[in-house]
Formats: sequence, C-alpha cells, structure tokens
Amino acid sequence: MPGHSTRKEDLGARSVVVLIVMAFVLGSATAALAHAAEKNVPALTLAQEAIAIIRSQPELMDSAADKIKDTLDSSDSKGVDLSLVSQAQKALEAGNLTQTELLLEQAIGTCPGAPVVIPAGVRAPPITSPCPKPSHLTALNRVPVRGTARPVLLGLAAVAIAGGLLLARRVR
Repeated sequence: MPGHSTRKEDLGARSVVVLIVMAFVLGSATAALAHAAEKNVPALTLAQEAIAIIRSQPELMDSAADKIKDTLDSSDSKGVDLSLVSQAQKALEAGNLTQTELLLEQAIGTCPGAPVVIPAGVRAPPITSPCPKPSHLTALNRVPVRGTARPVLLGLAAVAIAGGLLLARRVR
C-alpha cells in the first residue's frame, strides 16, 4: 500500500504544477492583450496621460515612459506631432522632465503657460506657440488708475459698501 499513496501524492503535485503553469500562461496572455488594447487608444489621450503623470507623480517615470511609447505606437495619431513625442522620449531618457513636459505639450498643441518668474531652468526653451498670453501676465501690463478717476472710483466703492451694510442691517 505504500506505493499507492505515492501515486496520489504524485498526482497532487502534478496537478499543482499544471495549475501554476496555466495561471502563468493566462496571466501573460491577459497582459499582452491589455497592451494590445492600448494601440486603439488615441495618441492624444496617451500624451495627455503622460503629461499628467510627469506633473503630478514624478516618481512614476516608468509609467510616463510607457505612455510615451504607447503614444508613438498608437494607431490613431490624429492631432499629435509624433516627431515632438519622439524628442520628448529622448528628453525623458536623458532625465529632463521639464523639457519632456514642454515637448509633449507642444506635440498635442496645448498652450503651455509661461511662469511669471522663471526659476532656474524651468521652461527655458523659447515657446513658439500661437497661444495668447496667460491672463496673469496680461494684467501686469495694465496702468493703475490715476488722476480724477481714482477719487471717483473710491467714492463709488464707499457708497457700494455703505449700501451693502444698510441692506444687510435691514435684512436682519
């Protein structure tokens, strides 16, 4: 009878091995199918996801690199300049996140906003975009109110505040 229990143990061990192999094969197939499905995602969406990862999760650069690669491999590249995406991929490989983000923004035609103060090296490349100036930069060029207009505006503001206080008191 000792040989009989060995057969059951062999059968159990073989079953476990077969289950492990099947799980591995099925897991590999689903991963490959998931990656194949990325080819149907528009390159514009993939590039936007890469930009979002770079901006919000700089520790996940492998994910950003995958999104950039998927952007280049996408079957729907409408609205995306793939040569700029390729340059962004090289910039990411060189570790230049600012350049990568800027190139991806330019590749999808978004208007990158130039900061008010340019900290060391941020957005150093010239932005050749037809986009309008950001509103915070436009406001810096405005002229302050002077002359007789200033006291008139201050008086109107005082009247508006007093009227608001009276109205608030009446409502109570």
